[in-house]
Amino acid sequence: MASIKLYKKSKRQPCYRLSYRDPQTGIWRNKLLHCSRDQADQIRRDVEAEFTWLDNHPELREGQLTTTRNVEEAKEEFKASKQGTVKPLTWDRYNVALTNFEDFFTGEVRKIDRHLIDKYRSKLLEDRKGRGTNSELRHLKVFLRYCAENEWMKMPKITMAKESPIEVRWLSKEQVQKLREKVEILDQADRQIILDIMDLLLQTGARANEIIESKWEQINLSRKQIKPDDKGNTGKPLFLDTHSVKILKKYKENKPGPFLVNLDWFYWRYQKLATAAEIETTVHDLRRTCGAWLIQAGVDIYQVSKYLRHSSVTVTEKHYVDILPSDLSNIAAKIGRQIVK
Repeated sequence: MASIKLYKKSKRQPCYRLSYRDPQTGIWRNKLLHCSRDQADQIRRDVEAEFTWLDNHPELREGQLTTTRNVEEAKEEFKASKQGTVKPLTWDRYNVALTNFEDFFTGEVRKIDRHLIDKYRSKLLEDRKGRGTNSELRHLKVFLRYCAENEWMKMPKITMAKESPIEVRWLSKEQVQKLREKVEILDQADRQIILDIMDLLLQTGARANEIIESKWEQINLSRKQIKPDDKGNTGKPLFLDTHSVKILKKYKENKPGPFLVNLDWFYWRYQKLATAAEIETTVHDLRRTCGAWLIQAGVDIYQVSKYLRHSSVTVTEKHYVDILPSDLSNIAAKIGRQIVK
């Protein structure tokens, strides 16, 4: 719990560095002791004894939290606080993540510290990858912050797991053309709708539900924008080009939105095209393809991030790191032209 080590850098010798957990806060600290080895060792034992005593009598700590909750109680209060304030799918994710954590630890939340979180992260990594582990930890972090705000605990440091690069699949222009050519295998009435939705997804970089489930009240053709019910409830618009506006105008008689089909209807027909074209792809690859084509066209990564409505440019970089421009000599030439010589 506490240790001492000879500190040779000090000009005053003998000097020992004491590493210990603060009895009051539990935070690890370091202190230089200018004394004999026996005296330093006695101080170490005294600190350990004080910490052990206060750990067994938490009510005696300075600034001790007046109320506490065990994980089960805190989880139920947290879930109640999120009910109606987040999407049902997000609420379900919180519930799953906290149930998993409750299987690992059922004590009082005040006893959750960095070391416990580190052990939990290690346990998660036994049967899942870094990305899945971090997803659980992010939901847990929101829960622990809620507990800290209610003064049931002190917020611990949460270190995320190292993630492997994301393998992003996107389509070439040749593959998209091959999918278009296979549309003849579909019923005559379905062909144009499939092609139109594919064009909108490729042009806007939208998620499929944001186009298919959009209502006319969310679409402003004069401003060339759609404000969909997006993943993060951000209210950020999708931007349309002239061709996309023409597509939507073809369906202006439909109510309440342009497309009178659902996601399953589109998914099934898209996969039928993919099978016929012998291309391994999903509908979401159309969104990824939009981002990849923009980067290949020389659009700045920050603008691509804004266009796709990613939460941060870091998300965009993770997806498209393999196709980002890497010719730094070209950048050097550009700055060189700006310098007066």
